[in-house]
Amino acid sequence: MAEGQEQFEEYNGFMIRVIAVPEYSPHPPNIPFAYAGYVARPGADVRYAPRKVSFAHPFADLLTAEAAEQAGFAEGRSIIDGSHPEGLNTKGL
Repeated sequence: MAEGQEQFEEYNGFMIRVIAVPEYSPHPPNIPFAYAGYVARPGADVRYAPRKVSFAHPFADLLTAEAAEQAGFAEGRSIIDGSHPEGLNTKGL
């Protein structure tokens, strides 16, 4: 994990992008994190909303950047699998 840099994971034909966001920056140790990310097909032009599914956890309640990234990847996988609790999915991508 390189703090402040987006992380990528390929999963079932999709790319998940996640970035951990500290509660505030610059930050001392032990500051909680949130995350933002999206799911898209590899090589898709993600500048256009119909080419991606965006998601975020805006509450900085995750204890480390790594925990935020892992939670973000889990949410991205749930979108791809069709099990996201808010009904987000990859239909149409």
